[in-house]
Amino acid sequence: MIEHLYATPVYSSMVVDYQTINYHIDKVMDKLKFYSLDTWGKTHLISIDFTKKSSEDFNIIKDLRLKKLEKEIDNHVKEYCDEIGFTYSKYKMTSWFSKFENGSYAHIHNHGDSDISGVYYYKTNGDDGKFFFESPNVHLTTSRIYNHRGVRWEYIPHCGKIILFPGWLRHGVETNNTDNTRISISFNIKFEF
Repeated sequence: MIEHLYATPVYSSMVVDYQTINYHIDKVMDKLKFYSLDTWGKTHLISIDFTKKSSEDFNIIKDLRLKKLEKEIDNHVKEYCDEIGFTYSKYKMTSWFSKFENGSYAHIHNHGDSDISGVYYYKTNGDDGKFFFESPNVHLTTSRIYNHRGVRWEYIPHCGKIILFPGWLRHGVETNNTDNTRISISFNIKFEF
């Protein structure tokens, strides 16, 4: 018997009634300002002005009263917790919009000590840069029999899709080589113990 130890739980699903969620987002988009983060270089734009707030204090979903999206994320977090055998409990969420125009990308990074990180795709044509994960086991690529398990895993973005993953998992976004502007909402969850 083979046991697959140390699996990395990544969850993806379509949200229920994303058209209504996106309609509510459409109504508040004109309230958003996007900023670049100098330490990242010219990668992409985010809705956090780090000169005024730290990322720990920012929850754009709550600030813009996107209650249907907030409830939908919560439902998927509950399902994710059930799948991994974790007892769902109260948590704090931070969230922000990310904008990827032509030439934009997200460098490989992680979300530190967040319990769960996630992304919701608001606007995309599916060709404007894949979301990808790097294998957390870098040693797989050194083996001839396991190297196929050490490749990066890619997700094609779709409007209304949500992806949840451990905050420590390294990920990024390929360069947007289209004239379409992709907009997503990223979030971090920390459970209160």
